[in-house]
Amino acid sequence: MLTRRQRLLVLGLFIAAIASLYLYNLNGTGVLDPDEPRYASVGRAMARSGDWVTPQLWGSPWFEKPALLYWLAGLGTLSGLDMDMAGRLPVALLSLAFLAGWFLLLRAEFGEPTAAIATLLLATSGAWLVYSSFCLTDLPLAAFFSIAVALSLPLLRGCDSFRRWLGLGAALGLATLSKGLVPLVLAIPFLWFLRRQWRRWWIAAAAFFIVAGPWYALVIARNGYPFIEDFFLKQHFARFYSQTLQHVQPVYFYIPVLLGTLFPWTPLILLIRPRSVRKDERLRFLAVVFVFGFVFFSASLNKLPGYLLPLLPCLFVVIADGITERGITHLSRGWLIASGILIALIPFAGQLIPVLLVGKIASTRQMLFAMLPITLGMLVLFATPLVVAAFAHKSVAGGLLVLSFAVAGIYLKSTIYPVLNEEASARSLWQQIQGESDRMCDAGLKRTWEYGLAFYRGSPVPLCAQHPAPVRLVPGPAGRPIMLRVP
Repeated sequence: MLTRRQRLLVLGLFIAAIASLYLYNLNGTGVLDPDEPRYASVGRAMARSGDWVTPQLWGSPWFEKPALLYWLAGLGTLSGLDMDMAGRLPVALLSLAFLAGWFLLLRAEFGEPTAAIATLLLATSGAWLVYSSFCLTDLPLAAFFSIAVALSLPLLRGCDSFRRWLGLGAALGLATLSKGLVPLVLAIPFLWFLRRQWRRWWIAAAAFFIVAGPWYALVIARNGYPFIEDFFLKQHFARFYSQTLQHVQPVYFYIPVLLGTLFPWTPLILLIRPRSVRKDERLRFLAVVFVFGFVFFSASLNKLPGYLLPLLPCLFVVIADGITERGITHLSRGWLIASGILIALIPFAGQLIPVLLVGKIASTRQMLFAMLPITLGMLVLFATPLVVAAFAHKSVAGGLLVLSFAVAGIYLKSTIYPVLNEEASARSLWQQIQGESDRMCDAGLKRTWEYGLAFYRGSPVPLCAQHPAPVRLVPGPAGRPIMLRVP
């Protein structure tokens, strides 16, 4: 049994490892995806204009998402962070703060072992790490919705704390400021599980409207029906059934996505104990929240991988309970080895993913050659989790695998980010062409490059069809723009 001082040292080690993983090389690549440059641009515009109510994208009102992420990016801008860090660092810090709060709330409810396992698995899951690294709305939604879930757990067993009801409503309000009506739909199971305390619902409702109401009231008062039409009718209701939003996926889309989001802990999903879930109302609540959200997102016509993020904390708690119920030292070593193998593959993914980004691999042989050269560092990162999983004492093997993932994740960032910056982000391109910014036009760029260049330029590149210019940006190999000079 560890002494209090030893436990604090172990806790400090994990905190340092997770913080290093999340904050390392955060601006190692420029903005990615069509969404990140737009969200970061809106936040920057709020900071510069002083208008924290109406989102403005390059001078025009833009109503796709609510304001919380923009406020975070705006505060990052006001604090003097560079363009990329202004949107990313607040999200990363929010994620780290959430993980600390999540652990404390779970420890009070389930005990320290379950809380520690659930939090460490979540913190070192691939999806949570990725969405904590970029200026996107998924992480703030997931963090605040999960806090609302955690605050509900004591209420299920009869706790009637006024402050918990307030916190529940406030957390849902912040989640609604993160991504609109989605958390209210995900919270529908709350109504059933908290039905016996229905006379106290007003407390949560009041806190919800106090937190979320002012911004919605102000933005509607200033912008009227155009906001309602775009934000509610198009971005919420049409997203569920319309094919015009470009994210149509089959109903089974989230089954493989879920397995990927749990990486490298995917095998541990088989450790869930259905009997424990049925017997413990708190676990049953967490399971129902997860299943309800999974079915809801699967029923929607438009799907993106990040939609599952607010469901992962609940699932990892149920997995952690299955682990602690069995007893860590009584688990078959095969579970450790299965996750250890996945962690061991990370350095090779660091070699392979850049090649996949810049070209096609047509055969298994080409894939194997793409992972060359194999360095000593890669071999160490490969062997360590395998040795830990196979030979370390079970009581410490899980923690050592978490630390192995943190080191491998830092290595992966150092390997992939330079390639992403060169091949998938507009930052390196902008650094090359900014001297001719006033002499260029857009001749059909893909959205990622169009929005990325607009982010660094401060405004969109004019379309060649409307404003011909002597330098045309056209899609090149793998979509990366190239310059064509017109006589």
